Amino acid sequence: MPPTPLTRRSLLTAAGLVPLLSACGGGSSGSTGRSGNGIKLATTQIMQFDPYLTNSALHVHAFYTYLIDYAADDDYTPVPAGAEKWEFASDHRSVTITLRQAAFHSGTPVTAKDVVAGVERALDKEAAFTLAQPSAFIKSATPVDERTVRLDFTEPTPEGLVHYWMFAFPLVPAASNDPKQLETKPAGSGPYRMASFSKDRSLVLERNPGYWERGKPHLDRIEVRFFNDEDSVVAALESGDVDGVAYTELRNADRLRDRFSLVEGGGRMDLFFMNGARPPFDNKKLRQAVARAIDRERIIKQVRFGMGEPVYTAFMPSSPAFDRSYLDSHGFDLDAAAALLRASGAPLTATAGIGTEPAARDIIQIIQADLKKIGFDLRIQPREQTAFLDALFAGELDCAVAAQPNNLQSPSLISRGRQMLPNDDNVMMRGVVPDAYVAAVKAARTAIEPEEQKAAYAALNKVLVDEAWAIGIATRPSLFALDKRVTGLRTDPRDSVVLTDIRLSG
Repeated sequence: MPPTPLTRRSLLTAAGLVPLLSACGGGSSGSTGRSGNGIKLATTQIMQFDPYLTNSALHVHAFYTYLIDYAADDDYTPVPAGAEKWEFASDHRSVTITLRQAAFHSGTPVTAKDVVAGVERALDKEAAFTLAQPSAFIKSATPVDERTVRLDFTEPTPEGLVHYWMFAFPLVPAASNDPKQLETKPAGSGPYRMASFSKDRSLVLERNPGYWERGKPHLDRIEVRFFNDEDSVVAALESGDVDGVAYTELRNADRLRDRFSLVEGGGRMDLFFMNGARPPFDNKKLRQAVARAIDRERIIKQVRFGMGEPVYTAFMPSSPAFDRSYLDSHGFDLDAAAALLRASGAPLTATAGIGTEPAARDIIQIIQADLKKIGFDLRIQPREQTAFLDALFAGELDCAVAAQPNNLQSPSLISRGRQMLPNDDNVMMRGVVPDAYVAAVKAARTAIEPEEQKAAYAALNKVLVDEAWAIGIATRPSLFALDKRVTGLRTDPRDSVVLTDIRLSG
């Protein structure tokens, strides 16, 4: 039975939000909070606007057009977007891209020189951030004419990896493509422009009348309101002050599903990382033992409220490298774990680091309880989230649960995370990154033909399972809850919100 509805005032007072929302003020129109053909969304995500440093997936597709889209969140067929067409060289050493005739929000046309400037930034490791590793195959970018650019590669490169780069590459005016400038001033050609932004309060998007996709977006205005915690976000939705909540915690699903429309996005994956560069997990058999003691079904049921799918290595079920058979051959088996533990001869204790994310703590506690049954003492050391991340990236933790993004159709991108790098910068393996892993990543990155790719992905899975420092647990879907009159919200394979198809009825 749904909980008894509370009044808007009581909810906001309980959440400590009355002063904040009063200060936010303008735009509210009655109990639904709607204003004309627009909606209001609530989130706890932090906002900044540099698409090379996306820490929020809610707004990036509002401001920016990317070279291509994918057909659906589980269909990696490339679809023209900022690029009208593209043609690969027969030797797989270059691609020639023709841009769609379009304009940035400023009114200036999108040109090949903007792409060249963007590639130059993407190849600068200090300025490229999340685009650095996916762009590593590019040798140079050359304008052919006003709307055509040619990319030359460092070596023969599979089309899927280039498609991923095109999917991740935002069109930004060359004159504005600067991290400091983009941090607060978005400059794209996407479906919405920024009307106003008040840090920690609200972001207002207005329809871009010059957007290249005819008839879209459907809404004139979207207001995003920022909240400090999940309870406040849900209270704002239940009170009718906003029309939807974005990226809300899965624990809210049962509370909201009878009164609101729930939309599930692809999300990310949880992995259990063990530090192979320091005792006790410098012992491979110990890592393999712990890998067999991870009860994915119980974690999905108790921590993710039945949402998500089990994974074994760092590939989502939609990835061409996903191999479900490992869930059977190497899945949860405490007898097998105990045998490997005895064979390891390793110390019977380790310490897991956790931050303030409740789900990571709950996952660790389930693993801790099962390890205890076979005589292994996994201790837990809580830290503030920033201190936890600092320790994780400094390679100072024995083990931890952390999220990994979807590697889409390019399995070699598994190596872009700091726990998965194929070199000494890998924070979990440092100077002992297995040669077989380095070779497998390279093979996955350069395999051109389907059979060659199939073999490369199998080899990559095999070395990951054998070395066992990064054990997949399960996907962690993203969750949205919307007023039932709001339709059309979806996410792309990167779990970013696509805003162009959202409609408001009634």
